[in-house]
Amino acid sequence: MNSEMLGISFLQIALGKTDHLVAHINTNDKEPSWDGDVEVYSKAGHVHAKSDLLLKVPVQVKGHCKPNLKKKSIKYSIQYADLRNYLYVGGTIFFVVYVNDSGDRAAIYYVKLLPYDLKKYLKTYDGTPYKEKSIELKEFPKKKNDITDVFLDFVHHMNLQRAAINSAPISFDSLRSESPSQLSNIQLTIGYSAINQNYEFPFDYFFTHDTYIYIKQPHDIELPVAHLKNVDTVEYTMNAPISVKSNVFFDHYTVSRTKTSATIKFGADIRQVLQAGTQAKPDFHFSLSGSLSERIRDARFILAVLDAQQYEINGGVLNFKSASFNNSGFVDRSVIKSQLDFMLSMQKTLNLLHVKKDLNPNLIDTSSQNNLNILKTALLDKKAVKLVPYDSIFRPCRIANLNLLLCTIPIEGTNDFYDIYDFNQAPISFKSKDSSNNDIPFSYFVLLDRDIINWCDNINYDSMIDSIKAIPLSVEYSQAVNTLILEMLHAYDSSDSSKEDILLAAIKITDWIRQTDMHSSPSAAKINYYQAIKRSRPLTSDEQTEVLSIVETERQDESIYVGAYLLLDNIVAAKVHFSKLSKESQEAFKKYPIYRFMQDSQ
Repeated sequence: MNSEMLGISFLQIALGKTDHLVAHINTNDKEPSWDGDVEVYSKAGHVHAKSDLLLKVPVQVKGHCKPNLKKKSIKYSIQYADLRNYLYVGGTIFFVVYVNDSGDRAAIYYVKLLPYDLKKYLKTYDGTPYKEKSIELKEFPKKKNDITDVFLDFVHHMNLQRAAINSAPISFDSLRSESPSQLSNIQLTIGYSAINQNYEFPFDYFFTHDTYIYIKQPHDIELPVAHLKNVDTVEYTMNAPISVKSNVFFDHYTVSRTKTSATIKFGADIRQVLQAGTQAKPDFHFSLSGSLSERIRDARFILAVLDAQQYEINGGVLNFKSASFNNSGFVDRSVIKSQLDFMLSMQKTLNLLHVKKDLNPNLIDTSSQNNLNILKTALLDKKAVKLVPYDSIFRPCRIANLNLLLCTIPIEGTNDFYDIYDFNQAPISFKSKDSSNNDIPFSYFVLLDRDIINWCDNINYDSMIDSIKAIPLSVEYSQAVNTLILEMLHAYDSSDSSKEDILLAAIKITDWIRQTDMHSSPSAAKINYYQAIKRSRPLTSDEQTEVLSIVETERQDESIYVGAYLLLDNIVAAKVHFSKLSKESQEAFKKYPIYRFMQDSQ
């Protein structure tokens, strides 16, 4: 019995079932590395137009007599020389057909050999004749559409991987090591080609089929970076609303799909599990977690859902009556309402202190809880509170991850009782002395230094600007405000440029100083303004022209020239003028925030 001829015959019968494939496979096996090809057409039919031809897929068939035809997969050794030839033509589908002893039954196995895998197999090939590589083959499908899909998908990936034949291989590991900073900008694609099938979601295809991930290259070239043989979970984000009675609570959600279920995740910890193809009750999971604002939002959503007994997601409705719940306390509306009321009182207290940073409830310890209770009593209930005496009316307060600055004023005639005020609205008049020892008004905001500015989470910069501008400028007050500006820029720089509100306030104050302050050096005021601007964006040509006018003015202080040239990115000129400063002046200049531009150039 000629097992090779029988194997080809069984394969031709299988291919003949389809409406898209035309096989040309030789039984005399005279072609090197191949036994023929299979024409793949885009349209079904018994007669195919030339214009519908997608590709001729090279095939190789090996037939063997085997009594056991029940295996789901097999291992087969293929010569490296054949693998190399398969790579040169862009790929091959390799078949092994096991025929039983009587020759009336067969089991067909296959492997799609594409450039990405072939290059991996050939990595250790040293050119030794007849050297072989053991490769796994899986059972060939029996339904005609599934058979067609094997070839359609092969055509899809064969066309995409032509560029990979002669290119250097790329992997995720190589991308991480060569350009880790560019990983976030990488564009990856994934896809397949198949006859129209009723997949509920396109990614469902990958639960039962392998595929490749490609990376976009210049000139619309795509190169394979991974071969996904088994996809257990597909997770994706949908930018679509989740609402209750048209009241939108969330603008996106994540779906985690497996072959048997889909888990919808949104909020900090809200999940609904839907079982595919069953009548099982949706499984709903909820817990209060995340930041304070997230917990408030999630609790409001749950209460709304309990009232409506449903919620809307991306235009559809999920009925809440049939859901099973993950914990017994979840359905107790009064518990959720009580938790929400408590959280809202915390949020209202923090809002009165102008706290923008979100509280992390997970970090609340006994001390933080005590401080929250004291603030709630003082600010919401408007009652005096007993505090440990402090040597300043401004005192720090720590609550979990929040650093707060408070104004605490002792109540006369009491035993350490205080009224507490928001630092930004302290009911005090602050004064200092001028050169003649006369009282002059100051804004208490000028007392802030870089450490406090960076530490504090409740400075309201609109209040700061209003307070500073409300005081008439004097020589001493002008100097104090300019010192504050430098401290703010230092604070912004030491925050790794993350606290944009500090920089925005510094820009507004420096702009006000350069336009209204008659006591400051006009050149220094411009330098301060433009160094603040330069931290947010490059200077425009008009702004550079104004800075250039500073260096063209005669008899300027050398430090002014250094600052101006740094703003113009003329580091050579800046260093020349820096060298003209005395050692003491150089050390003083290094402490100015503008010196960062000198350091950045080194």
